[in-house]
Amino acid sequence: MFILILSLICSFLIAIFAVQNAILVTIQFFWVTKEVPLVLVILGSAFAGALIMLLLAIWRELRLKLKPKQHSKDDHLNNNLPDQSVE
Repeated sequence: MFILILSLICSFLIAIFAVQNAILVTIQFFWVTKEVPLVLVILGSAFAGALIMLLLAIWRELRLKLKPKQHSKDDHLNNNLPDQSVE
């Protein structure tokens, strides 16, 4: 619940900051030059950061869920091998 409230507060502050900075700015990306409102740059950057964090969180969760399956598969293979004791 705390994370949700903190996320909403941060989103609200970013929205206020973006609306207060609505002037046109020149954006240059490689050979393309455009004049866009600063509010779009701010909100686009915030959205891109949130999307990257979401993708990293999903990747981490998938990696953690697949790791125990790999260990159990390795244990199963090791248990089926004959005992090779040295005399």
